[in-house]
Amino acid sequence: MNAVTYRTESRWSRRFRPWFLAAGGALFLAGCGQKTPDAPQMPPALVTAATALKQDVPLYLDTIGQTAAYEAVNVVSQVEGQIVEMPFTQGAMVNQGDVLVQIFKPPFEAALAKAQGQVKSDEANLALAKLQVTRSEPLLSGNLISQQQYDAYKAQADALAGQLESDQGSLQTAQINLNYATITAPVNGMVGTFKINVGNVVKVNDLPITTIQRMDPIYADFVVPVTDFPSVQEHYQQHHGVLPVHVESLSDATRALEGNLTILGNAVSSTTGTVNVRTTLANPDQVFWPNQPVRARIILDTLTDAVLIPDEAVQLDQEGQFVFVVVPGQAGAPSTVAQRMVDLGQLQPNGLRVISSGVKPGEIVVVRNQLFLQPGMPVQVAELDGKNLMPAPAPAAGGAAPAGH
Repeated sequence: MNAVTYRTESRWSRRFRPWFLAAGGALFLAGCGQKTPDAPQMPPALVTAATALKQDVPLYLDTIGQTAAYEAVNVVSQVEGQIVEMPFTQGAMVNQGDVLVQIFKPPFEAALAKAQGQVKSDEANLALAKLQVTRSEPLLSGNLISQQQYDAYKAQADALAGQLESDQGSLQTAQINLNYATITAPVNGMVGTFKINVGNVVKVNDLPITTIQRMDPIYADFVVPVTDFPSVQEHYQQHHGVLPVHVESLSDATRALEGNLTILGNAVSSTTGTVNVRTTLANPDQVFWPNQPVRARIILDTLTDAVLIPDEAVQLDQEGQFVFVVVPGQAGAPSTVAQRMVDLGQLQPNGLRVISSGVKPGEIVVVRNQLFLQPGMPVQVAELDGKNLMPAPAPAAGGAAPAGH
């Protein structure tokens, strides 16, 4: 009986003895004042940062539009006749007065000669009538002719004078028609293609023979939303009608011209809610052609001492836009980050964003590796303003690879 009881107690003691030993050891250590070791600290997060700048930057408005010829002329005939010559090259630049079309002249020359002859006949008849009136005046005073006869001579002279004026008008018309037989360029510009070929008969104000587009200077027309138009008006008046405009091609930003805003629209479109504006550009090298789509940046004003940071530093959460600002540590402590809510201004062409409030010039903002940052978290700036601040790793002993960070 005693033997069985002894074996049972031995198995129970062997099963639970390790638990009692561990619990006793823990109580012993607690009684002796020893502390359990702390969890290892996380190293500071490596971030890329940049220094907030203070610069003068433009306040601008971006829009799109298209160019338009400074002058666009349809070349049509003012007389009816057959085209015998077209001494111009399609697509070439022409000057005002260059001959474009020659219409068959003989009919117009004959009409001019006939009118000239009629005028000469009228002039001779009028001269004879006036002479007769002059000779009749002494006869009238001596009662050698009647008053009725004298009045008839004078009326005939007046009628011949009127006929002369009418025929002189016909002569001028004949001369104009002869001049119209030679069609010249009314403006400087680029001439288009033939719409009617040599040998065809043209009529008065018929189909255009060709077109001319004046390309220097050239217009650029844009649309401004009605919500932005009051600002454009305000700055236009403040700068006395001089607002610089940068115009560039939609397909090639290197093809660009500078000009000034020329015309503000006088009505708001009821369908699009926009206002048309126009700028005039010097275009001697034909950088732009008429009806070419372009984009424009209207410089409204200059923002003095604006605060700029890289646009990628700006983050977004439920409360709005914010940035992480690096706060230097004190007495050897690592730097930490603080979260700042910011008000954003315009994005500049160099990728810098205007900050209206929330960041001061000279402060350092985190540009990359913000994903796991929390306010107060320690950080180490690995790169600042494009300069690598991380020290080079020392080579490991025995030719082993250097230890990583």
